[in-house]
Amino acid sequence: MVIDLTGKEKHNHVKTFVAIVLTLGLLAASGFAQPTITSVQNAASNALSPLPNSAIAQGSYFAVYGSGFGPSTPALWSPYPLPTTLGQTSASVTVGGTTVSAYIEFAANFGSYAQINAVLPSNTPTGTGNITVSYNGTASANYPITVVTSSFGAFSVNEAGTGPGIITDVNYAVLTPWHTAKPGDYVILWGTGLGPVPDASAEKTAPPAQTDLCPGSSCPTVWVAGQKANIYYAGRSSYTAEDQVVFQVPASGATGCYVQVAVQTGTITGNFTSMTVDSKGGVCSDADGVDYNDISSLVTKNGKANVGAISMLSNYLNLAIPGLGTLKWDNDTLSGEVGTFSTGVLNLFQGFALAPSVNNCTVSPFLQYPPPIDPGLSYVTYLDAGASLSIQGPNGTVAVPTNKNGKGYSQLVGGETIANLIAGCPSTSTNNCAPFFLSSSDAISAGTYTLTGPGGADVGALSTSITVPSSDASFAWTMPTGAIPLSSPLTITWTGGNPSGYVDITAISSTLASGITPAATTPGILVECIAPTSAGSFTIPTYVLASLPSTSSSTALVPPGELLVGPASVPVKATTLPTGLDALYIFYHYISGANVTWQ
Repeated sequence: MVIDLTGKEKHNHVKTFVAIVLTLGLLAASGFAQPTITSVQNAASNALSPLPNSAIAQGSYFAVYGSGFGPSTPALWSPYPLPTTLGQTSASVTVGGTTVSAYIEFAANFGSYAQINAVLPSNTPTGTGNITVSYNGTASANYPITVVTSSFGAFSVNEAGTGPGIITDVNYAVLTPWHTAKPGDYVILWGTGLGPVPDASAEKTAPPAQTDLCPGSSCPTVWVAGQKANIYYAGRSSYTAEDQVVFQVPASGATGCYVQVAVQTGTITGNFTSMTVDSKGGVCSDADGVDYNDISSLVTKNGKANVGAISMLSNYLNLAIPGLGTLKWDNDTLSGEVGTFSTGVLNLFQGFALAPSVNNCTVSPFLQYPPPIDPGLSYVTYLDAGASLSIQGPNGTVAVPTNKNGKGYSQLVGGETIANLIAGCPSTSTNNCAPFFLSSSDAISAGTYTLTGPGGADVGALSTSITVPSSDASFAWTMPTGAIPLSSPLTITWTGGNPSGYVDITAISSTLASGITPAATTPGILVECIAPTSAGSFTIPTYVLASLPSTSSSTALVPPGELLVGPASVPVKATTLPTGLDALYIFYHYISGANVTWQ
C-alpha cells in the first residue's frame, strides 16, 4: 500500500490547519499597555499549564494569549523565510541562558484579547525557562515555559483540543459520523509536537523534510480504545511544524462514534480526541449512546435534525475533609439539550450521551470546576419547548426551567452545588438539599422517572420516561485503598447493576494546591471510562492515568482528587415524538465515590 504524503495534502489541508491554529484559544483580559502574557499552550491541544502534557515541544506550533500586543488587523506570515517579527510583534524564549526568537505565524489584538501563533525553533534548548513578547519595542514580563523534545497535540474539529479529532482517510477526507473508518483501515491523524526537524538550520527557509520517525526511539505510540495501533508513518507533513501520523485502526474492539485516540511520545500522553469507526464503514452508532442512523436520512436531506437529549446525573461523594471529618455530598442534576443540530455541529460535538464509546476512556481538561463544557454546544440553535420542564420520580416532582441564556434546560433537582459544599444547604433551597435520584439512605432510587413539558413556540407538549431497575439500585463497587499511583493501570471491580447496561468510571484531579476554592484559571482533568456492566471490571490504562495531575502534595481543604463509579443507562428513545422534534432521548448516569490521592 502506498500513501501519498504530499501533493493534495499540501494544497488542500495546509489552509485548513492554519485556519484552525489561528482561531484556537482562551480569551484573555483586554488592554493595550505593556504586553502581558496570560497563557502559553500547544496550539493544537490547548494544554494548560501545569497539566502533565503542557510543555512545548521543539519545532512545534504554540500559542501565546494575553493583552497589549499584536496589530488590530491580523497579520499572517507568507513563508518562506519564516519571520521572527510580524505586525511589530515578536517573541523570544530563553532556556539555560540561550535565547531564541520564535517564528511568528500570526499576530493580532482583538481588543478583548491578544494572540500570537508561532513555531518554537527546533534548536531551542530543552528545560525550564521563560518567554517574553514584544510589541512596538515594548517587552512583556517573563512568563514561565517548559521546553521538551516532544509533546504531541492533536488538532480537533472544535478547535479546542477535545472531541472529534482532525483524522482523515488516506484521501484526506475528515472522518465524521457519516464518513467512518473500518477496522483495519489506515487513517491520518494531524497535529504538532512530534519533535525537532533533523536540520534546524533549514527550518526558517524551506519546508521540512518528511522524515519517518518509525521505527526507532522517537517513534510515538498511538492508542486507539486502549490498544496500540500499527503506525505506517509518523513525522512532518510538507508544512512547517505540522505533523501527521498514519496508523491502522485496530482490527477488533474499536467501533463507535467516539472511539478515543491519543498519541504518546516518551512518557507524555497528548490530548485525547475521538474518531468514528463502523464495522462496515457505514453511519456510526454507540451501544451506550445514540445510533446516528436514527437521524441520518434527515441530516442527509436537510443538513440538520431537531433533537432533544435529557440527562439525569447524580454525583455522590463521601469526602474526608481535614478538621471537618467526613461529609456526604450529593449533587443531582437534570439537563436538557433541545435544539437544531446541523451537520457541522454533529461533526464536532462530543455526543448526546456525554460519554465515550464502550470500552473507551476520554480525557477532558477543565478550569476551576468539572465537568468541562462541550464547545460544540455553542453552535446549537436551541428550541423553545416551554418555559419549564418537569421531572417526576419516586421521590417527587421538580420543575426544570430554561437556562438564563435561553439555551436548554438545567436544574439542581437534589443535593447541593459544589459552591455550597462547605457552607451547607442554602436557605433558599426548595428541596432542603434532599437527594432526588437517591433515597434517604443514599442508595439509588429504583422506579420510573417521567419527564414532561408543556410545549413552546418550537416544540409541542412532550412526555418521555425511563425506568431505573432494582439491579442498578443494588450496584456496588470496590474502592482502592491508599494513594493511587498514576504510573500503573487501575482496575475497578463491581457487582450488581443492569446486565444490559453500562458502568461509568469517573476520575477527577485538580491542580488546586491549597485553600478552599479553585481560581477560575485553575486547571484540572476529568477522565471518564465506559464499560459493559456484565464485564464486572474495567482497567484504566496507564497512558490515561498519566494525564491526571498528582494531588499528593496538595493541602487544599476541598480535596482535589476524586474517584466515582456507578451505573449508566442506554439512552431511551421516545416512541411518541412531540411536534418539532425528530428524536428525543433520556438517560441517566449515577456515580458515587470518595476523594482519593493521585500520586
